Amino acid sequence: MADSAITTADQVSELVNAPMKVIDRLFAATTTDGGPNSREFNQTVQDHFQGLLSKPGAFELIPVFGHPGSHATKNKSGSLVRFRCMVQDPSYGEELHLSVAQLVNSATGETKQVFSHYTDADHVIEDGWEVDYGSPSNVFTERDVAYCVSIPGQNEWAQLGSSAAVLESVLESLNIGEQSSGDLPLVDEKKYPLRGCEHLAALVKFHSPGRAPPVASTVDVVGIYELGHSPKEQGGSDASAQGRWPCIHAIFFCDITVDTLVPDLPRPVAGEHIGRRNMTLAHLGVVLGGDDLAAHYLLLHLLSKTVAVQDVKVGKFSLNLVGFPLSSKDQTSAGTFALSSPSTRWVSGMLAQLVPRCVEIPFELKTVNSSTFLPNAESGDLQAGVLQLAADTEIICDETCLREGTLDERGLRNLQALQSVILDQTVTYVYPFQPINMATNLRVLVFSNGKSILENDCDLYLSESAAAFLASIHDESAASFMPLDPMHTEQIRQYLELARHMEFSVPTEVSNAISDEYAALRREAHEKGEKMMTQAELSLIVTVARLISISKGEAELSSASWKEAMELETRRNERNTLAKAARPATSADPSK
Repeated sequence: MADSAITTADQVSELVNAPMKVIDRLFAATTTDGGPNSREFNQTVQDHFQGLLSKPGAFELIPVFGHPGSHATKNKSGSLVRFRCMVQDPSYGEELHLSVAQLVNSATGETKQVFSHYTDADHVIEDGWEVDYGSPSNVFTERDVAYCVSIPGQNEWAQLGSSAAVLESVLESLNIGEQSSGDLPLVDEKKYPLRGCEHLAALVKFHSPGRAPPVASTVDVVGIYELGHSPKEQGGSDASAQGRWPCIHAIFFCDITVDTLVPDLPRPVAGEHIGRRNMTLAHLGVVLGGDDLAAHYLLLHLLSKTVAVQDVKVGKFSLNLVGFPLSSKDQTSAGTFALSSPSTRWVSGMLAQLVPRCVEIPFELKTVNSSTFLPNAESGDLQAGVLQLAADTEIICDETCLREGTLDERGLRNLQALQSVILDQTVTYVYPFQPINMATNLRVLVFSNGKSILENDCDLYLSESAAAFLASIHDESAASFMPLDPMHTEQIRQYLELARHMEFSVPTEVSNAISDEYAALRREAHEKGEKMMTQAELSLIVTVARLISISKGEAELSSASWKEAMELETRRNERNTLAKAARPATSADPSK
């Protein structure tokens, strides 16, 4: 198949529906024409497929694993699929496979090689031929088996789409049958972070020289689909009792980037960031009932990302918005991980239109006490916890549904685990001999009526008008309100993704100026007998200034952003002081 011939459905159909035929021809060509030897052939296949699928429109023609109308049970065994997934368990198993076998004709003594790298099926051998197991030409290869799942909290707009339907007429003309299994592919509910939520799972087999990506990473996998057996079930006494698992033999995989999330939108040029920033602020202001200050802080939160600077984590910015109405006692969640209050569901739903991944955690006692937040491998198999999430996931915690009651030991451990994410950006994986703290990058946003029971980087009381607006929200009004057209929505999505991942630094002169001003402010406060600015308060202002510069598309912290951060923090502290004075402190709303 020529590299340039992949621009139409007719030309891509064989690649999608009979990829092993393409690989077999490539294998025959490379072995007869003095090409790469069989041990290098896997890289050759990767390069060949990536080259073919880089043609305009080709990648979108690959059927999506589990896509509506292309469910896992409809994916044809031996066909090419795409799977946008999170690696839940990168060490699910290892396999040794006879990928290239030397065959010998028992009658003539003739020899030949057959290739079956991307399948669990046995070699198909013609009559009169048999495998020469003693041949040095046989190639055994190792492959990592990873348990991969639908990305937890992935919003609908960020999921893979598929143009594979255009191939239907081609398949009919080629008389390619469905050849799909009627068996329902298995999923292990204990290996998905959000128990009770529908999802897909597959054993993705990564062939050498590639290795499985690290735990909780997100990738787009392109590979050959089939139903096979789990490596943990192999060797059992009753093969018929073994489950049939969906397997994807990865030919290649790639990271999920802003260009794959918003593929059809040109990147903004210099000078357009301010316009995108103002558009985003205006939209967030509408969502929050006209509260401009809250919109600013929510934008900074959405842009936050934890990075390591000289072994110190900077950039995290958890936010507690205070003043949401308490949810009614008769409201119950639609599911374990779904918000019940119309006001919190309203804001969460609007944010879900802007960020790729959102996970909702209602602070109902039953949910907190019965869930498991930390991943656990004490049984020998890595079982998922609620906090085993992909980087850049937005965690939205709703404390408005918290009622009087008792947190049991598990509930306390869960809150401690969430607190560790907020303060340290780590998730503990509980292994048999020693727990391991894994670095993560999760944004935590808390909605509450009074100040949160969690310690956050920043808390802000909503304005009275915003609180009144949110109290007036009900399901019918939320359903009828659409403040943004699709083009502006895509522009905001792209703006947030690009700004969040831009390179950023703090110039030495600006750092020195901030240090000098900090010393001067403390000295002045000391002389006046006033409370002096603490190191923690300085760190928060620097983070706010950093995020303000990022929101403007600036790659360096500027003095103007520092001054704006000082002004914003003054306004926030003044509002919080007035709000706390207007309501007596309770056990649910402690004052600092």
